[in-house]
Amino acid sequence: MKAARIYGKQDIRIEDVEIPEPKDDQVQIKVKFVGICGSDIHMYAEGLSLPYEKNPLTGKTVPIIEGHEFSGQIVKVGQDVKNVKVGDRIAVEPILVCGHCRNCMKGLYNYCLNAVGPDGSGNFIGVSGDGGMAEYANVEAKFAHKLPDEMGFDLGALAEPTAVAYEGIKRSGLIEGQTVAVMGAGPIGLCTAILAKIAGATKVYISDVSDVRLAKAKEVGIENTLNPTKDDVVKKIHEDLPDGVDISFECAGVQATFDTAAQITTATGVIQVDALFGKSIDLDINGAIMKGHNIHTTLGYENAFPIVIQIINSNQETFKKMITKKIPLNETVEGIKSLQNDKSQVKVMISPEM
Repeated sequence: MKAARIYGKQDIRIEDVEIPEPKDDQVQIKVKFVGICGSDIHMYAEGLSLPYEKNPLTGKTVPIIEGHEFSGQIVKVGQDVKNVKVGDRIAVEPILVCGHCRNCMKGLYNYCLNAVGPDGSGNFIGVSGDGGMAEYANVEAKFAHKLPDEMGFDLGALAEPTAVAYEGIKRSGLIEGQTVAVMGAGPIGLCTAILAKIAGATKVYISDVSDVRLAKAKEVGIENTLNPTKDDVVKKIHEDLPDGVDISFECAGVQATFDTAAQITTATGVIQVDALFGKSIDLDINGAIMKGHNIHTTLGYENAFPIVIQIINSNQETFKKMITKKIPLNETVEGIKSLQNDKSQVKVMISPEM
């Protein structure tokens, strides 16, 4: 089969590779769509998160078949698989877990104690195990989630990034009637803003330095957009809400946006950090203490996919607007570069069938 394999920094190759038969607890799927994620960009641009040493769960090192946001149709099942069958249309939850450590046993398998490699390689297939940028993929059956008949495979591939945003919403404790500000209008920020509205937030602000991204936010129904290069975000929000928002979501991952979140969040409110930061930031811990801010973090997701799939299915027209380009597998590198350089692109989908 054809597959996009990453060897390291700025080294992705479209190659012919063999695919093994699925293991007893696995299914093999014909991949329909796979989304390009921000982490895929970092893997390509900087070689980050890749297993240069053997990952403890997969035993794999580079090269790895990239891609962790994907959907497909089951073509083979292992002998122990009971929950799905050949022909089922599924979205893949691409997380790597041991299943028996303390956190896995508590259901917090996104913090599996045995999944991250000795060199910090990530706990996802497509990062530390072969993923979905290929014609076929083998995945654990327990992480193959059925799609509704009326839901397209392209929307199925949106389940993974939406699950990241959903986990942040869940972790923040958002309840109907609260107010929200989202820092960053990339894919996770946009999904977070959409989900906040669906969850009943009465006011949702979103801030980004790109007017193109803010235009996309308006397109998906987020009316209160702010550009910090033109707007005084702190002043504007406090004019509308003197006490500040109940929850701010940090989806940009830079010092400036974290500082803004701290200034616009009401006393005893929540600063929910969903982004990964490229470098360490300064935290005014005394300021946080005096305001009673609750600073929450999250990583990946747990037990979210069935709910997220239903949310997307019930709001298909909104989520379809997140998909801005579809490309064939042999244009993988060009697709990654387009996301680096073109702010009008939100979610670029690869189809191995194109």
